Amino acid sequence: MIRRARARIISTTTDVAMQALQIVKPTRIAAIISALRVGTTHLRPENLAMTSSSAKTTNHISRAQHKSSRKGERGVTIFIVAVGMVSLLAMAVLAIDIVTLYVASGQAQQAADAAALAGAAAFSSSGFTSAPLIVPQSSVCNGSSGDADMRAQAIAAKFKIGGTAPTSVVTSCNFTEVENPQVTVTVTRTGLPSFFARIWGYSGSTVTATAKAEAYNPSFNPGSSPSPQIDVSGVKPWLVFNCQLPCAAPHFIASNYAVSSLASIGQSKTLHLIASGTDPTTVPPPKIPFFAIDPPAPVSCPSSSAVSCNQIGTGPPGLFYHDNIACRGTAHFTCSQPPINSPGQIPVDTRSLGPLQTRTDAGTECLIHANAPGLDQGQDTFTIGGPPVTIGGGSNNPNALLRTAASISRSDSVVTVPVFNCPAPPAACDGTVQLTVVGFLQLGIQGLGPISSTPPVLAGEISAVVLNVAGCDPSNPGTPISGAGVSPVPVRLIR
Repeated sequence: MIRRARARIISTTTDVAMQALQIVKPTRIAAIISALRVGTTHLRPENLAMTSSSAKTTNHISRAQHKSSRKGERGVTIFIVAVGMVSLLAMAVLAIDIVTLYVASGQAQQAADAAALAGAAAFSSSGFTSAPLIVPQSSVCNGSSGDADMRAQAIAAKFKIGGTAPTSVVTSCNFTEVENPQVTVTVTRTGLPSFFARIWGYSGSTVTATAKAEAYNPSFNPGSSPSPQIDVSGVKPWLVFNCQLPCAAPHFIASNYAVSSLASIGQSKTLHLIASGTDPTTVPPPKIPFFAIDPPAPVSCPSSSAVSCNQIGTGPPGLFYHDNIACRGTAHFTCSQPPINSPGQIPVDTRSLGPLQTRTDAGTECLIHANAPGLDQGQDTFTIGGPPVTIGGGSNNPNALLRTAASISRSDSVVTVPVFNCPAPPAACDGTVQLTVVGFLQLGIQGLGPISSTPPVLAGEISAVVLNVAGCDPSNPGTPISGAGVSPVPVRLIR
């Protein structure tokens, strides 16, 4: 009996312990295990009941405190989200202004690069890279009105920076090495609009870009200055007559814009100056009549101390016919250009024949480096009889190495002139009507008359060898022919 009672007590104690393990905290479990080790007699039902009650009370207090603390944190998430949204919006707004400045900076750099390349091209087209002693530095680049300055300014003005043209374009040149001149262009745009930065009182921004370009003539010989001017083309102010429509007997270009006679290439022709009121059809063949035209002022001229060039810059105000013969002109003649004498275009010079003849003679002698009218006056020579035409160096050639040379590859006597047709009758055919450019001639100027030949070249006439003929076919979809040449002197950006 005693053993059975003791077994029941142990069984009951174990069951109560298992229930207590399910409701008490871990800390209480440790205490219960410790009591079991001491003896099961300490585990009375009433003691376990008290333990369970204490655990429940403690759990209720903990839950109440947790609920109370959570009530004080309500609304915090909304506040954090609001602050984050404001920060993100501020960064987005600032990014818009930064991108605007970045784009404007890129546009300014593009303008500076293009302007610098245009300025460097002026070094070669003016002949400075080949003849620095003949072409004054100030005429090429002086920081404001030089050829390189004006080209750079004109190109930069075509670019838009932040929607408008640059505020300022500053140019400067480095002539330390005359065969390798450099031009630096600085483009600035002030008052760039800011869309949102003005909220913080920032009203505008400024972007600045700088580019440097150079021209380099690899044929320059520092031991012989001036060296050859590689760019041999130049449009002269001589408007040469071809025919009167419908062109029954054209001099150079047929009605289909082909060369009227290939046999004319390499042959000598006599150019005969006529006044603006003269009908060119009245000039008997084989002489070729031409009008004097008056393009804008050239920007690159030989020194007045060069051979026969003492009349440069002495013409009447606003008339530059002589200087456009002797100097490098800026006017471009193309197949698609409006007719001569049309509004806003180059006009025929209306002065009387006497003054025009005097200016033609002086300008031509300066151009070809001749001491006087006639042949063998120091100018370069051209073979006659057909292609290929050989050029011989004259004793006055600016390059000492080319003087008296039997065969040279360039000459200042090689020029380009525009060719025109007169309108069909009953329209007038003279220099007072609008005249359409139908092509170009490339000529080698032999000299001024009088020259003994068959037929003779009279005083005031020009003897020239035809080197090439090109007609302007309006139905040709290709690139239009331009009377202005491209120099092989390379230019490049270096910064």
